[in-house]
Amino acid sequence: MKKSAYYIIVLIAITTGCTKNLSDLNVNPKAPVNAPSAAVFLAGEKGLSDTYTSDFWGLAPFRVIAQTWTQNSYNNETHYQFATNNAPGNWWSTIYNSALHNLDQAKSLYANDVADPNVLRNDLIVTDILEVYAYSLLVNTYGNIPYSQALNRTIPFPKYDDAKTIEYDLITRLDTAIVGLNTSAGSLGSSDQIYKGDVSEWKKFAATLKLKLALLIADVDVTTAAKKVQEAVTAGVFQSNSDNALFRYDSSSVSNSNPIWQDLVSQANLHYYSPSAYFVNTLKSWNDPRLPLFFTIDPDGGYTGGTVGTGNSSTTLSTFSSQWLSPTFPADLLDYSEAQFLLAEAKERGFVVSGSAENYYDSAVTASIIFWGGSATDAQAYLAQPKVAYTTATGNWQQKIGYQKWIAFANRNWDSWTEIRRLGYPNLDVVNPPVGAISTFPLRFYYPPSEQSSNPINWADAVKALPGGEDVVTAKLFWEK
Repeated sequence: MKKSAYYIIVLIAITTGCTKNLSDLNVNPKAPVNAPSAAVFLAGEKGLSDTYTSDFWGLAPFRVIAQTWTQNSYNNETHYQFATNNAPGNWWSTIYNSALHNLDQAKSLYANDVADPNVLRNDLIVTDILEVYAYSLLVNTYGNIPYSQALNRTIPFPKYDDAKTIEYDLITRLDTAIVGLNTSAGSLGSSDQIYKGDVSEWKKFAATLKLKLALLIADVDVTTAAKKVQEAVTAGVFQSNSDNALFRYDSSSVSNSNPIWQDLVSQANLHYYSPSAYFVNTLKSWNDPRLPLFFTIDPDGGYTGGTVGTGNSSTTLSTFSSQWLSPTFPADLLDYSEAQFLLAEAKERGFVVSGSAENYYDSAVTASIIFWGGSATDAQAYLAQPKVAYTTATGNWQQKIGYQKWIAFANRNWDSWTEIRRLGYPNLDVVNPPVGAISTFPLRFYYPPSEQSSNPINWADAVKALPGGEDVVTAKLFWEK
């Protein structure tokens, strides 16, 4: 996994270092004192985007878990066996080291480079918003995690904070960010590869992320969820695809290209993955216009995917479309389609949101189709089908929204897995359990093995806090029904 960014590669190598676990963050005598804050911020933003986008089974196997993709050989992650390639350890260390460490370092450096106090404040807030995003990936993957002491170099063995407490604090940080951003002042400029320093867009991002985190807790705290949803909508969430939080990659160097292209094309690993048969067959049965936008035709002129959990021959199956494998295909951290799905859900939950669930659902699906290269006409025809139309599609609102989110999140990696955990659809344990799976559908990652040896006391306390007191992938997080 390449972690260099658009600025000085040597600088980023220094800031990310060679850390292997969280405790290493507390021992880094080589940390640069006079590094340009813009470069360090970009290292953190790119590190976060790369990690979220990665297809590497030893880091982010979530497309495989969610069955948008499947493995053709080395089916460990397809079988929910993560010990061999240590995705739980690598997801943890890469987010802490490559994203959070750099973002935290950037905060400490801005005052050296930014003279305007309004711009300085915006820079700090935008960086904090990305930290909230990064922590949300961690806490909603593992449960209790190091948080309040995580980046404090004077504490070699950080405690694990309560997951629910962290979740609520992340929402509070977004409250502060939304109020604090000054849209009349500038921000990070070209060092921000997502919005080019557009503070108005970062305010929408913060509001949309707040909407997302509020609905994450809706099954366990409906009162707070409803209040925060209404606040987020009032603050102003995404209004179109032009608001999408896309990290734009550059094909001029391998390390600055999309991580999927780096792995599957540049490193010639395409044969290890194929679309899953269940995903392809769902798209086919619904006449989904995204099918040719996601995948290529197979040698027989049709669309076929691999059986999940078994060895597949990639040469006989469909593969991924040219745009999906493009070195410049952007990372998509948060988008308008998701915002519309969330509003549809909020309406179904009875929260104070104007409009109808059906209209939000239609807008979400249309936005996804257009983002991938389809047209509004394609979307209209798709949504007119009784098996797709909101009023006639099979199941309750969770099933209708869950399946369409699963399709729209084909390249949203971690979120595809998370929405299955949260909404319960598709219920892969029932509709397509992997051949040879060693457990039911994973509800979390277990803690990195390195934490057991490097931070054993705090690790043990975190394990005790899990349901059943066992560090297993089937233990539910606090918000999971």
